[in-house]
Amino acid sequence: MKTLKRKNYWLDETKIKRIQHLLKAKTETEALQKAIDLILFQEEAAKAWIDNAGVGGVEDLYAR
Repeated sequence: MKTLKRKNYWLDETKIKRIQHLLKAKTETEALQKAIDLILFQEEAAKAWIDNAGVGGVEDLYAR
């Protein structure tokens, strides 16, 4: 279940506006939520990449 909690931080307004623009967010809150979700996804993807390193193999399609 998603829980929301109000927080107060001192953040660089320019960076927030830039994130808002890059992530096409309507509000600053939405921009920060999307940015946090993106970082968490990247961490999960990196872990999956590391966990699967060396699994499988590479098939030489050109039979060299």
